[in-house]
Amino acid sequence: MKTVFYIIRHGESIGNFNRLFLGHTNMDLTERGYKQADMTADALKNVHFDVIYSSDLLRAYNTAVPNAKLRDMVIIKDKRLREIYAGRWEGMSAEDIIKKDGELFTVEWRRNFGTFRIPEGESVIEAGERFASAVKSIAEENRDKTILITSHAAVIRSFYCKISGFLPNEYSAKLPFPSNASYSVVEYENGAFHPISYSNDAHMGSLVTRIKEK
Repeated sequence: MKTVFYIIRHGESIGNFNRLFLGHTNMDLTERGYKQADMTADALKNVHFDVIYSSDLLRAYNTAVPNAKLRDMVIIKDKRLREIYAGRWEGMSAEDIIKKDGELFTVEWRRNFGTFRIPEGESVIEAGERFASAVKSIAEENRDKTILITSHAAVIRSFYCKISGFLPNEYSAKLPFPSNASYSVVEYENGAFHPISYSNDAHMGSLVTRIKEK
């Protein structure tokens, strides 16, 4: 038997709309983000989930809510599923980050994602390992179940790259950030993760929003 994860990136957040680097900064979804969350829940309505976990940040938690309501389930909050901690970039606009740390943001963060450390914050590898450790402990506590997790772009991307066997210096070239309210599928068996599909978003049609890296 396998443990199966559906890992959803949160819908469009107020931070996404205003081009802010949120990290652990706690902002809710936009109206569009709520619609995206509803559409993803509808796309997954026939999937049986045994348990639902979410980052404790509003944008992730409220993305899980429509799935929980459909099934009359509770959502378990877990801080380990939070986005990468953005250090001195927390809550800053992209424009202000570029003024302060231009090359770090426009070159290192965007093009060398897997080897990057945010100034005074987490490295991508650290954040991905934090997320992976949380997912593994959830898997061990819920063996042979189907689990929904709602979380954030950078940690999902880092985690999926790692379990796909990519080296950190390959992350930027191999996978983009997952789109808002997309879901990725991962299986866990005999102590190992197996990637199945990434950033599924066809169900959102014209409401798809993706991070532009260049």
